Amino acid sequence: MTTTAQNQTINEAMQNCTTRDEKKQLLKSISIDAKEAIELGTTEEESVNAVLISWLTNGEHKEFNSFHQWRKLGFKVKKGEKAVFVWSKKMKTKDKESKDEDKEYSFFSLAYLFSNAQVEPLKKKEDA
Repeated sequence: MTTTAQNQTINEAMQNCTTRDEKKQLLKSISIDAKEAIELGTTEEESVNAVLISWLTNGEHKEFNSFHQWRKLGFKVKKGEKAVFVWSKKMKTKDKESKDEDKEYSFFSLAYLFSNAQVEPLKKKEDA
């Protein structure tokens, strides 16, 4: 289990990443610790993403959703907020550089999430 200080460090590290490659490298590094926590039984979570989200959860940040999920729930992301990131669902694509046209490969991309502390209710049209 991580401490509040560790949660803040993870969140700050995520906020300080500026490129996609930096984000992937950080996520790979944190994921190694998450996988180890699962294997050692020091967490109740069963997936790396679940561990990552539990590490980011604290008194202020209790629920995480994508931009579009928050919109569907009637919220908008506050101006200037930066997302945290976890692994996306496994994706498949064809290798465009390969001579074998049917060659596919799988990968995990990044999924960007915002917490309940980073959103506010959408204004109704009558209120605007």
